[in-house]
Amino acid sequence: MDCLPTNGEGFTAPPPYTLISTIEAFQGVLEHLGPVRRLAIDIEADSLYHYYEKVCLIQISSDCSTYILDPLALKNIGELAPFISNPEVEKVLHAASYDVHCLRRDYGFTFVNIFDTHSAAQLLGYEYLGLSAMMETILGIYHSKRRQRDDWSHRPLASEQLEYAAMDTHHLLRLRDALETELRNKGRLSWAQEEFENAAAMERPEKEFDAGGFRRIKGNRELSLQEQAMLRALYMSRDKIARKLDVPPFKVLNNSVLLDLVKKPPQSAREMFDRPGISYRVARNFADEILRTLEESRQFDPSVLETPPRSNWKAPSRIARLRIESLKNWRQAKAKDLNLHVGVVFPANLLENLAVFPPANLQELSEIPGMRRWRVREFGEEVLQLINNHNSQAVEPPGN
Repeated sequence: MDCLPTNGEGFTAPPPYTLISTIEAFQGVLEHLGPVRRLAIDIEADSLYHYYEKVCLIQISSDCSTYILDPLALKNIGELAPFISNPEVEKVLHAASYDVHCLRRDYGFTFVNIFDTHSAAQLLGYEYLGLSAMMETILGIYHSKRRQRDDWSHRPLASEQLEYAAMDTHHLLRLRDALETELRNKGRLSWAQEEFENAAAMERPEKEFDAGGFRRIKGNRELSLQEQAMLRALYMSRDKIARKLDVPPFKVLNNSVLLDLVKKPPQSAREMFDRPGISYRVARNFADEILRTLEESRQFDPSVLETPPRSNWKAPSRIARLRIESLKNWRQAKAKDLNLHVGVVFPANLLENLAVFPPANLQELSEIPGMRRWRVREFGEEVLQLINNHNSQAVEPPGN
């Protein structure tokens, strides 16, 4: 696939694509994909506009064609399943976990044999990992992301939206080839392949409402317990309203508005229409419900909101703290040497696990949850040596 010409101002001309919205056209796509041995895949969803997210577009590119499938018009998207699960067909995605999750959720697809260009770029030490940045850096192709936050459930879609969607996969196979060459040259292809396997197999839990999520709202800690009870009630009421309207909760009332309602409760439904951040639609339909929620929350016993102590948590021992410090220093030096982010070399949670529950050998190291085989191969001996140094040199004080 050759790089497309620009318009003379640094902008890459839109790629050719075919919009597929009829069963007959989709059957033609399936026939074309029959002998294909690699596909670039991307999706557009509507999580910014709906409570119940769904896949709204599926972009697929082979080495010679780009298709945009409209799942809102096609009821037989599931016929793609044999291609997705075929180990002989490589599926190339950028930041695969989200797309894999959505396609598995909506269509039951099982992914086998993927190449994730985002993961590959991480393992090569690229600083900017967004698709548009990668395309510009590696391929010299400009890809504007200004359509990224569009409502993809809206029909009809504008030609500029479809061109944007097509760009997400049209050059992705070329990007994949360039990254694979770099991975081979740096001896990191096996690292990437293991990450790809994990991304294909990973199952993300369905998003569920977290009644305790109000505690993560910035400013919650500064509230009294009574005010926290009011915030919790509003937080739960907002979710119910969002479900009724089929919009994300932040489009009902954002967090700053929740805090404002708690600190300065309205005295009447009419007052809601003049409150910053409350839309006319929400005020008209739900002002009474919001007032009732605030009033009822004042009767709630706030003492139940006191955060209980973490009875099972113990501070790391002195030796564990020394191991953590030593492992972090090692990781910092290794990341600099390999030109990688420290979290790519070793995630922080793995380092802490190693320090608190030190493995005795490579086998035990490999059995730590979340440990990758490539990290054991590349860094296992060094990590064990650091741990053993502290085991032999440090002496625990009595009672630790």
